[in-house]
Amino acid sequence: MMKRLGLFLLLSASGSMTPAFGADWTQWRGSNRDLIVKEQGLLASWPEGGPQQLWQVKLPGAGYSEPVIVKGVMYITGNEGQKGDLTGYLYALDLKTGATLWKQPYGAEWDKSFESARTSPTVVGDKLYLVSGLGVVVCFDITLKKQVWSVDTFKEYGGRNITWGIAENPLVYEGKVICQPGGPDASIVALDAKTGKLVWKSTGLSERSAYCSPALLTIDGKRQVVTMLENNVVGVCAEKGTPLWKVGHRNQHAVHPNTPILVGPNKIFVSSGYKYGSEMIEIKGSDATIVWKDKSSDNHFQGTAIYDGRIFSSGGGRLSCFDPKDGKELCSVGEARKVTFCITPAGLIAYDENSGKVMLISIKSCPCKVISSFSIKYGEKQHWSSPVVADGVLYLRRGTGVAAFDIRAK
Repeated sequence: MMKRLGLFLLLSASGSMTPAFGADWTQWRGSNRDLIVKEQGLLASWPEGGPQQLWQVKLPGAGYSEPVIVKGVMYITGNEGQKGDLTGYLYALDLKTGATLWKQPYGAEWDKSFESARTSPTVVGDKLYLVSGLGVVVCFDITLKKQVWSVDTFKEYGGRNITWGIAENPLVYEGKVICQPGGPDASIVALDAKTGKLVWKSTGLSERSAYCSPALLTIDGKRQVVTMLENNVVGVCAEKGTPLWKVGHRNQHAVHPNTPILVGPNKIFVSSGYKYGSEMIEIKGSDATIVWKDKSSDNHFQGTAIYDGRIFSSGGGRLSCFDPKDGKELCSVGEARKVTFCITPAGLIAYDENSGKVMLISIKSCPCKVISSFSIKYGEKQHWSSPVVADGVLYLRRGTGVAAFDIRAK
């Protein structure tokens, strides 16, 4: 039963997201926006000291965003300048060497607390989209290496910034770029991917953004954009932006930087930190109800995923594995205290926020256990960027530091 549920979810997710380009990683959380790496032939364990490092570079600007991998090029963002006068840059790096191929500015960036660049780009075809910490949505042509358009969503739609700056990663589908300015009758907005002009806005929703990156999900037979705003988890029509349902969800800081994940045909899993906890929500038409809650695992902003019919979430000082039916914790990994992660056929790759420890964790059955580990010594500040795997290579970013590790089985 659990395996059939997992297969259903993987097929549902891959059918509703931006298509993958082979082994590329085209957006935040991977090409299917689910943290799942499907490629085979990866190391079942790592040598002492970690996998072979292929290269390591220092970027001109620091950032928290993860790299995006498309056709032999890495795209990543960073801030240059001094605090109080920061400019955001898009960098294009050669995958074989890490050398910078080109860079382009995209405008002023967030310059207050935790000032490093936030957004991970989303690439569709020859276009790349990103959102600045000041609510500006930008489109680049990566073939021509130049900016195509930009829209200040605060100015255009009455958007308002939040405590630590806008930190969403753009969702793109069917010629629409989804962003969350949090303006009056414009909590969520869809822009034309070619021009940046308005396609729809979520009239009736006026809550501010809450760091959450939206998901495109088919729930109860209806395709919708699902996200967490400052006070509610909401779903809006994917074609028109019409609000469909909402359910109360707010922690003490209105910080919800975790994308909702689909669990079966009409349920979603969400989690928020600051002791709020995790919830399973059932949606039937315009009605949304909480099926179960678990306060012991409160995922701050490290991401959640469903794999092989189980939910994986980092919170409460551990990596937890849940049964989606009742929220029962099946097992946990205490060594993975507060991690970002992605899931591969060889195991879950976790990257610890505080220590910089990188772990390969067996999750084939419970109890889950650490198989191998090593630590990141380069870079500066917090280890907040998620691990990325593309074509047998693991990419890890910390501040201005980026490195590539070979995890292919020999």
